[in-house]
Amino acid sequence: MPITTAGPLATTGQHGPFTQSIDVYGLEILGLGAIGGQPTVQGEFLKKVAQTYKLLLDENAIGIDKSARARALDGISSYNVIQRVGVESYDSYYPILDSGAYPGWDYINDNNNATDFIWHLRDIDGSYSPSGSEQATEVLEHALHTLSQYALPAAFPEELNVYSQNGTYDGITGELINAYEEAVSNGIYDPSDYAERNDGSDSYGQLLLREYLYCLIYAEWGYIQVLTKDESLEPEWSDAHLTAESIARDNPRGHRLYKENISKVISKPSLDDISSIYQDGDTGFSGYTSEANLANTSDPDSVTWIESEVLGAMNKVHIKAPKKYKNRYANKIRNFNPSADTLEIDNNDFNIDNSPTFKSGKNKKAVKKKLARQDFNFLYDEKKGGLYFNENRADKGFGEGGIIAILKGAPDLTSDNLEFI
Repeated sequence: MPITTAGPLATTGQHGPFTQSIDVYGLEILGLGAIGGQPTVQGEFLKKVAQTYKLLLDENAIGIDKSARARALDGISSYNVIQRVGVESYDSYYPILDSGAYPGWDYINDNNNATDFIWHLRDIDGSYSPSGSEQATEVLEHALHTLSQYALPAAFPEELNVYSQNGTYDGITGELINAYEEAVSNGIYDPSDYAERNDGSDSYGQLLLREYLYCLIYAEWGYIQVLTKDESLEPEWSDAHLTAESIARDNPRGHRLYKENISKVISKPSLDDISSIYQDGDTGFSGYTSEANLANTSDPDSVTWIESEVLGAMNKVHIKAPKKYKNRYANKIRNFNPSADTLEIDNNDFNIDNSPTFKSGKNKKAVKKKLARQDFNFLYDEKKGGLYFNENRADKGFGEGGIIAILKGAPDLTSDNLEFI
């Protein structure tokens, strides 16, 4: 089940050099702290990025296919996708970000998936003074890169695949690569700017497809002439193909992918919304609101997942018995570090008189079909991060129990991480 809530801006000590986070529909947006000569990413800017993602993934927008959107969000969650946000540019940090100078950098990047950074644009003199359209395109372009890499292939694995079967560029197959090659052949898209990065790898092929999709989507939206510098993306994208009609004529495969697939998942944000968020001189207002605590409690079936408290100084999270043993009521836990954190479970909450027992399985099927028939109180799905209460122990199924918590990113959980009180 995809995460369907947008959480609050939070400070975090669990993400190395990233000191703030916002979770939007399972995508974790992370802002760098004051390192490398740059200031902490402003909280309001992180909210602007979060609001942009909400607009792009608006389930109530015209033309959105909710089942396709749900598959896309499942992909974001299962891939542990993060959106990294920094100030000015990669080269503006010294020592450079991947130099080994920043504790936790490797851990965060090795245990999550990301494409590009989004940069809060800043001049050399330290002032934040980009044009509104320049900052908007900086955010939209790289947000679209992230969604193209992880959300779209999950929603439409045949049509929008970006992954190679053999680890090389030539191993990428499907309609997306066909649409890209058609665009190149017909002079609509020119990848020559990326030629020096051509090592024949899968990563190179993914880069080309992400950049093509950004240009395609921006052109279909009619935003190249409105939001890009110089009102053009030439030579990368042809100025003769800035409308849906011209794309349909000369890149029909790409146009069909946009109409039948991409637009079913990604909604076009209105220019009014974008212009109110990103205004000249770094003004504008995000308008972001958290949905984590906006459930309609008068209707139990409408309640969304309950978000647990951010881990405290004692590195413990107390697991409450949910109102119902369903995903939407489960404790949702972010940033759990198995090497330092503990789940605290009150035996009385679950009417356990004996010494509680725990076992983990490689996936939900192993948990439900095999381990639930054995004499264990608590079971953990190593693939999805679901923690289950097995009320009837060795009898079939979970009895009156079921899922009690979901650990984002499915960290390695062992009995050492559980404290029964």
